[in-house]
Amino acid sequence: MANLPVQAVIFDLDGTLIDSKQVIAEAYHAAHAEVLGADAVPPPFSEYCRYLGRSFPEIMRQMGLPLAMHPVFMRESNARMHRIQVFDGVMALLATLHERQVPMAIATGKDHARTEAILGSLGLLKYFGAVVGSDDVARPKPAADMALKIVQALELCPATTLFVGDAVADLQCGRSAGMQTA
Repeated sequence: MANLPVQAVIFDLDGTLIDSKQVIAEAYHAAHAEVLGADAVPPPFSEYCRYLGRSFPEIMRQMGLPLAMHPVFMRESNARMHRIQVFDGVMALLATLHERQVPMAIATGKDHARTEAILGSLGLLKYFGAVVGSDDVARPKPAADMALKIVQALELCPATTLFVGDAVADLQCGRSAGMQTA
């Protein structure tokens, strides 16, 4: 596919626009300890990171861990939300793209409600014409469903849309939807 001029941008959230890795790590360890016991040794967080970009339940399936960790992870993650930071330069980038009227959206492995809560608390929600969480589609990343839902909602051309993420699942999602990726 020849690279055409970019006319819209879809961003992953965690690790791309926001620094939430420490919060995720703490919530993962807390959920593991509560569900499997404080004495149980969790798989290393580095293994969890191999699946970043995917939904928490999918990561648990990949790691062979109980889905019962999900509600605990959500509770612990939400309790630490105030510690999430926007990466340097992101606010200026989003403001510039918004000023140039470039449509922007979020496609994240997080659930929709928590994504909007985080974006709202950080003052970022106003920049995005669509927010798609892993619970908004039947097949989240790495499948193309999230990107295609955004294309339809914002009436975008996939070939002129750039999907930006920090994980292999992000690149697979964008490429499967016929988008440029970074």
